[in-house]
Amino acid sequence: MVKLDIHTLAHHLKQERLYVNSEKQLIQRLNADVLKTAEKLYRTAWIAKQQRINLDRLIITSAEASPAECCQHAKILEDTQFVDGYKQLGFQETAYGEFLSRLRENPRLIASSLVAGEKLNQENTQSVIYTVFTSLYGNCIMQEDESYLLQVLRYLIEFELKESDNPRRLLRRGTCAFSILFKLFSEGLFSAKLFLTATLHEPIMQLLVEDEDHLETDPNKLIERFSPYQQEKLFGEKGSDRFRQKVQEMVESNEAKLVALVNKFIGYLKQNTYCFPHSLRWIVSQMYKTLSCVDRLEVGEVRAMCTDLLLACFICPAVVNPEQYGIISDAPINEVARFNLMQVGRLLQQLAMTGSEEGDPRTKSSLGKFDKSCVAAFLDVVIGGRAVETPPMSSVNLLEGLSRTVVYITYSQLITLVNFMKSVMSGDQLREDRMALDNLLANLPQAKPGKSSSLEMTPYNTPQLSPATTPANKKNRLPIATRSRSRTNMLMDLHMDHEGSSQETIQEVQPEEVLVISLGTGPQLTPGMMSENE
Repeated sequence: MVKLDIHTLAHHLKQERLYVNSEKQLIQRLNADVLKTAEKLYRTAWIAKQQRINLDRLIITSAEASPAECCQHAKILEDTQFVDGYKQLGFQETAYGEFLSRLRENPRLIASSLVAGEKLNQENTQSVIYTVFTSLYGNCIMQEDESYLLQVLRYLIEFELKESDNPRRLLRRGTCAFSILFKLFSEGLFSAKLFLTATLHEPIMQLLVEDEDHLETDPNKLIERFSPYQQEKLFGEKGSDRFRQKVQEMVESNEAKLVALVNKFIGYLKQNTYCFPHSLRWIVSQMYKTLSCVDRLEVGEVRAMCTDLLLACFICPAVVNPEQYGIISDAPINEVARFNLMQVGRLLQQLAMTGSEEGDPRTKSSLGKFDKSCVAAFLDVVIGGRAVETPPMSSVNLLEGLSRTVVYITYSQLITLVNFMKSVMSGDQLREDRMALDNLLANLPQAKPGKSSSLEMTPYNTPQLSPATTPANKKNRLPIATRSRSRTNMLMDLHMDHEGSSQETIQEVQPEEVLVISLGTGPQLTPGMMSENE
């Protein structure tokens, strides 16, 4: 009887062991799938952000970047290749991985270095700012990256805005490190997209449906929109009392329509205050708390800066260009609707400034028809409350259990970042954080990173793509596989007469390669793999 019981127990234990092993294998496969999907997400996010930067470059600085050049660059980004950092850096990858890891975990050093670079007028400061966001902090997809970047922004408020003689002008210019990083962060923040869509979609769609005429409130500009024949037909003889009366009536009619429109926007703004992103609220409250302690700044001026950050840098750009922020996707916006959206954005900013000494005298008649504290109350909600020191944790963490183990960065970005840090170190603007930066740079190899110092036919040595030097008929003919082929075969395929020109063409049409550099972090514990004792 005892022997039978032992046999039954052994059978059950064997079945249980098989079951546990089967479940472990399933968990391992699921975790492998999660890691693969996360890797695809990181890479897609890197390409998407580069595409967005390329688009902004075309829109904002179209004089420096032609449409053809930006289209060429967009095509190259679609074919981006991600390669192991060891293939280009060799054994030096470990040193650079440790450098990036320690730099990433030191938000104060990053902020002080960026400010020092701006004071030294380093021409590549802006590209380093983009590298910090897209590579060091991986576009803030993960919660730990978001927390680090929020700390960088807080230190930038202290080191850059607080120390500036005219912080509001610096903020409005939009070219300082804080402004650029805030824009990059708010554009990609998922909770910010939810808030903007919930707040702006309905009123913008109503504006597009009802749009008929330019809602111009300046009498002189209103008259200029009509030809002499239309002016006489609408208002009568120019210079007469009837002419002035009719113009004033149209101005008042436009003001009434604008008031109704803006009230809709304000209503939805109040209605969706509950879903305003906690991380953005933390940044604005930190700005208010830090700058309020500066003796030379009045409270009204600090509120004006918070208003600029909240409306001019976050809400109003989405009002004026809703299609870029994904608020509307299928409704076309004509020139009349765009003008009216700009009028709404301008009035929202003016309403937020109600109570301060600033204000556009041309809109005073319109502002008198609103509740004086309608938008200012929204600002009070955002900057109010207890300003805690630690950044808030995202309420929706879809990547819980994952931590960043690699950095995606191109070879040229890595070189630029290292050279920037060395330039800051050699300057005299860095004070308290000089020792920390010195320790970081001391562990880097003195020679230029790479397996070989000789010139290779890789995209790392290529200049910025320029359609002016790229033959249109050769642009997309070179497949990715040709990287491993000999120069002779390439010359035969391309039918080139001159070796130099063929090499230049090959370099220009190759997709840009992004290095995947390990941060040197320890092995992660796979969920479900703990022993029974643990």
